[in-house]
Amino acid sequence: MTIVPACFTIGWQFFVKLTKNNHIRREEMKTKILFVTPETFDKVEGYTKEDISFIGFPSLTAAVLGALTPDFAEFEAIDEAIEPLETEEMFDAVDADVVALSVNMSYKANRAAKIARKFKKRGKIVVWGGVHVTSLYDHHRERFEEEIEPYADAVVLGEAEEVWGKLVCDIFNDNLQKIYRANGRPKSEIWSKPRYDLIGSDKFLVKNSRQATRGCPLNCEFCSVTSFNGPTFRKREAKAVADDIRETLSQRKSGLGSSFFAFVDDNICFDRSYFAELALELGEVKKDFPKFCWGGQTNLYSVDKSVRHKGIEYDMGELMAKSGCIGMFVGIESVSKESLALAGKSFNEVEKYPDQIKKFHDLGIMLNAGMVFGFDSDTVKVFEDSYDFLVKNRIEISLLNILVPLPGTELYKRYAKEGRIFDDNWENYDGRHVVYYPELMTPEQLEQGFFDLWKALYSWPSIIERVVNRSQIFAAVRTLPNLSKAGQIISRVYMNRRYAQISSRIGKARLTKSRDRFGQNVTFAEFRANKK
Repeated sequence: MTIVPACFTIGWQFFVKLTKNNHIRREEMKTKILFVTPETFDKVEGYTKEDISFIGFPSLTAAVLGALTPDFAEFEAIDEAIEPLETEEMFDAVDADVVALSVNMSYKANRAAKIARKFKKRGKIVVWGGVHVTSLYDHHRERFEEEIEPYADAVVLGEAEEVWGKLVCDIFNDNLQKIYRANGRPKSEIWSKPRYDLIGSDKFLVKNSRQATRGCPLNCEFCSVTSFNGPTFRKREAKAVADDIRETLSQRKSGLGSSFFAFVDDNICFDRSYFAELALELGEVKKDFPKFCWGGQTNLYSVDKSVRHKGIEYDMGELMAKSGCIGMFVGIESVSKESLALAGKSFNEVEKYPDQIKKFHDLGIMLNAGMVFGFDSDTVKVFEDSYDFLVKNRIEISLLNILVPLPGTELYKRYAKEGRIFDDNWENYDGRHVVYYPELMTPEQLEQGFFDLWKALYSWPSIIERVVNRSQIFAAVRTLPNLSKAGQIISRVYMNRRYAQISSRIGKARLTKSRDRFGQNVTFAEFRANKK
């Protein structure tokens, strides 16, 4: 069921009356909306378009808003990850009446502001939304008023399902408000089926992204998900998700990555009962489309769990594997119990990591480990400990990040109160810059240790140990003449080498940057002492 705001009815009645009385063709009256997902390529030590197309996947925000847009408006989307607005001529060529910007990652905020200024100068109506925008409005109002308000005709706060249609109607009726926000978070029953046809996906390595759930009750200190999407776990009907995938598979041409789907849910396995229902539906999809496979995000401990569904007891790991799961991003975050406790992630049990990892591997599921560095208990030894752990346990891919105090999170509030944040440039809130004083390392030690680990982890000796080891080779030989296992090894080596190239380029570029950006370049303990 879709909620239709009253303004939609009023606007449509006005539109029909106007077209009848003045004999104007409807297509000439349509409000044109351009949705832009910003991406920044300005920094020499940043990601390139090729990097983003390799590690990223299509943003679903454009597909969701496109589905919510009333019929009397045209909706198009640009994702700068693959189609950057690079020249003044490109801005001039945009004939939309409205430009909507979504800023979900804080490091994109400066780029969004630049785009907004350019379109405002060209007389466009500019609308902002996203996690970063909502966080500034709710928790850092002064920065919102300084950085966003001057370049915004309207702002959407929170999720858009219940307000986007009204906003479009208000534009049509020349009655645009400054702030649009629903009274609560939209229930899954009113989520529209996204318009996947609106997002360009062919240039991404991962071409298909999906979302089955929203919300997370865990509320980790450094994470903004609970603040934005709420602590309640909302779920789309499992069969609808599966039918959605079937439809795409039946329409998409075969090719590299065409049968793989990435679930962007923050923890696809958290509600075990729902996951059982979803996995069984995905298993049916796999029967119809044998090449179908998927990846998602979860916790390591999910593989230890079981669930009773419709009177039958299921092993969670078996459900993942049999439904087509071939890879999981797992938020390991740290190999230190103290760091996990500080982050509010004590549910991650370090002593169980090796056995949990082995279970995933035994099921044929590749792991991408999310690792974070710079917690208050971290010393320079954390990099050596993490390298040893990742290699010993043969983690195929690792997404390494420096801890980021994102706006709206409990971590940001704590660090700001303590006076630890020395860099307020959002471009540097990308997980590859230090923007605060660590407790037991200097900012330079943290950043240098991070890049040294990145380089070592994606070196040939590490790749051979983690990916091209004897057990993997024997498994490939046993499955001959089927080449699927050998293909997995080759693809994982390729991904590792791509990460190696990225880390090498960014690391070298970072060496050219001034050390002045580290503030006093002291530990937080030394910073406190200097203030006395």
